[in-house]
Amino acid sequence: MSLELPGRSVVKSRVLLITWLLAFGLALYLVENLWVDRWIQARFAGLPSLVPEALTPLWFVIFGVGGIVCVVLVVCLVLVARHGRISLRGKVVTGIAVVGACVLWGVWFRTTNGTTPAAAAGQHKHSVTLNWKASTSTVAGYNVYRSTVKGRDYAKINLALVAGTSYKDETVQSGTTYYYVTRAVDAKGNESVDSNVTTVVVP
Repeated sequence: MSLELPGRSVVKSRVLLITWLLAFGLALYLVENLWVDRWIQARFAGLPSLVPEALTPLWFVIFGVGGIVCVVLVVCLVLVARHGRISLRGKVVTGIAVVGACVLWGVWFRTTNGTTPAAAAGQHKHSVTLNWKASTSTVAGYNVYRSTVKGRDYAKINLALVAGTSYKDETVQSGTTYYYVTRAVDAKGNESVDSNVTTVVVP
């Protein structure tokens, strides 16, 4: 019969917990930056982006923190690999998680540093200016709605009621097709039906 010393069991639990928390946290942020953020910005205009501008102080801070986390993950992986009480399966799965997180960090660096064509294109600011005919009824203003799917999933993008018949959308993403409709709003806050759909392809 073999006994596992309480001290070694605690070390095993803490090493695995720290490794998995760091790997999961880093991977979650990187995936949001690389793929999810664009989807969120396209559907929920006005929400702050978590993607830092290339080579800004914030970018360097995130780059440094990510690098430190990757170093700590490698050290933790070495400890896990050398721990005799952790199963081979646990070591392999932990190794895959650590390597995956570090690879994502490298992809994030290449994508957001502004030196690659794809990154430079992603950093270029685009905007869409919409113009429409005034309603024949008395209105208090207009609301502007946007979607990436024609005919459904429209979300309002203006924070305040638009008084005129023009609106500039500065939250568009490169390489995305947007569909816009406007709705007239009366003094009681009632909206009209959707206007004709305007399709805009952002280069």
